[in-house]
Amino acid sequence: MMRALIVDDEPLARQRLRRLLDSLGGVEVIAEAGNANQAWEAMRQLPDLVFLDIEMPGEDGIHLAHRLRQMELPPAIIYTTAHADRALLASETAPAGYLLKPIEPAALRAAIDRSTQPTRSLQATRPTLSVRLGREELRLDAEQLIAALAEDKATRLHFLDPADGRQREAWIEMSLNELETRFDGRLLRLHRNSLANPDHVISITQEEGRYRCQLRLLDEPLAISRRAWRTVRNALTRPD
Repeated sequence: MMRALIVDDEPLARQRLRRLLDSLGGVEVIAEAGNANQAWEAMRQLPDLVFLDIEMPGEDGIHLAHRLRQMELPPAIIYTTAHADRALLASETAPAGYLLKPIEPAALRAAIDRSTQPTRSLQATRPTLSVRLGREELRLDAEQLIAALAEDKATRLHFLDPADGRQREAWIEMSLNELETRFDGRLLRLHRNSLANPDHVISITQEEGRYRCQLRLLDEPLAISRRAWRTVRNALTRPD
């Protein structure tokens, strides 16, 4: 049973979330707070999970989340908000979910499932990426990334859904260079317009001056530039 704190300045919103959690099971609400100061006081009860509104009187939820991340063992954070435009800023705090009100039970269940104890203990040290799909914000680890392609001044990301392992796609604003920096050493540059997770590479081929990389779950191979070929080949060579 996970111990949860609900932080929202609207009493009715807290009540609705309580009812949803009661119907889903697996979460015990140990405290409620109407602002950041009350939430910080409630942290003395050491919740595993914080359901956090963003727009509140005084300190907003994102600033509070940054403070929570500095704790020795930070709680998992699931944002519950009516503001879709704060998702990018919220992603800096590595949330387990970004749920838009009115909250859908299936999205809430999926976010809770990503907020297990092992995930909590790694949040402060492991790089993550938040991706928005519909009304839900997914938090991805490096292992769940397959490839990233720069297309028309945006980035198309191929990844595995954290909840069920399905291959999915999303458009993100982060550039390939920014992705390389965030996941330092975990993504392999194939070309000026593509990155790949080496763990998902099936094969690389060289034929008639053309270099290709086949990735698991992608139908078409990705081009490898002539300049990157040796680096890619060396990175994928496994010692016997």
